[in-house]
Amino acid sequence: MEREGALPVLFTHFGDQWIRGSEMLLLDLLANLDPARVRAVVWCNGTAMAEACRRAGFTTYVTAFTYYFDAPSPRFSFSNYRALVREGMALCRAHDIRVLHANSAAPTQWLLPVARTLRLPLLTHLHIDYLRRSRFALLLHQSDSIIGVSRHVLETLIADGVPPARARVIYNGIDFSRLGPPAADFRPELGIPPEAVVIAAVGSLIRRKGYDVLLRAIALMPADCAPFLLIAGDGPEQGALEALAGELGIAGRVRFLGFRDRVGAIYHACDIVALASRGDSFGLALAEAGYCGRPVVATRVGGIPEVVVDGETGLLVPPDDADALATALARLTRDARLREQLGLAARTRVEQCFSVARMTASFQDEYERLARQPREGLGWTQVARRSWPYVRLLWRH
Repeated sequence: MEREGALPVLFTHFGDQWIRGSEMLLLDLLANLDPARVRAVVWCNGTAMAEACRRAGFTTYVTAFTYYFDAPSPRFSFSNYRALVREGMALCRAHDIRVLHANSAAPTQWLLPVARTLRLPLLTHLHIDYLRRSRFALLLHQSDSIIGVSRHVLETLIADGVPPARARVIYNGIDFSRLGPPAADFRPELGIPPEAVVIAAVGSLIRRKGYDVLLRAIALMPADCAPFLLIAGDGPEQGALEALAGELGIAGRVRFLGFRDRVGAIYHACDIVALASRGDSFGLALAEAGYCGRPVVATRVGGIPEVVVDGETGLLVPPDDADALATALARLTRDARLREQLGLAARTRVEQCFSVARMTASFQDEYERLARQPREGLGWTQVARRSWPYVRLLWRH
């Protein structure tokens, strides 16, 4: 895994006790790094993530992380914060770290003192957009390089006063091998007629994903369409969504599949992929669907328009608009030729823009660029130079 001359990078991940979106993206990045260019060390708070990293052969440390001054963080503890900073500095010294990578906003809060004391560049990788309180409490404006999964994620930080030169987009990359070739048709086991049009939706069952709007849209579709809906995911809204499907009279055409590790089979088994999000920073399921040649109908929110080109690789509709969603879904349900046209264009775009190889190459270039910066310019004086967003915030209040 390690070769002499490779750039040592400390990847710090704060997450839940599972392997989902940001965890999987980091694991894909780590797996595809060129060991001749980057030597990865991982510091995380989750045992599942730590086990996955160790199985992949990476030196990994586990600590119970805590961040402060943001909802719903605990009361500030100077001793705990100092312990995190000291542990970070010890890891950097032990592994001769040259670049720090925070995989989400929270680690920036305790990595910043590490970076400024040891004169190391700090990169923060943002997977979502953050509220103003979080942006300031987590010290995002102080990072040397802020990478967003979409332009949408970076807009508020640039509006706060972060120079565009320190903020750039690296789109999420997909490991195409996980999506695999078409699997055996599982429509029969789900009681779906072979001639039926199938719509699939993939993602956590939470309000932000708008599954309630999608169910209402299915119920509003004309009788000559009557598609079946596959929902792959789990979450706190499942019971309410199952009840809603019953109330709308469409329970017989909706299948709740639960969480699936391998979603390629679902994309290959469906005709259309739908995402009714009320907010989404990227929409990874849409890119995955595109690689499988499936057209999508999604909401025009967040970073989704950067993934789906309206009218070219899919159809975009306003959020919380079941009528507009139903109309777009009905259009694709009736028009097999349009589905094929959009699906082919989607695959081409995904292969060009959203591959894990492209994402990894962009990060490796960024690490090397950061490591070339003169270390004398990375000390505590940088904090003062980058204080304008904080001064402006205080001035306004």
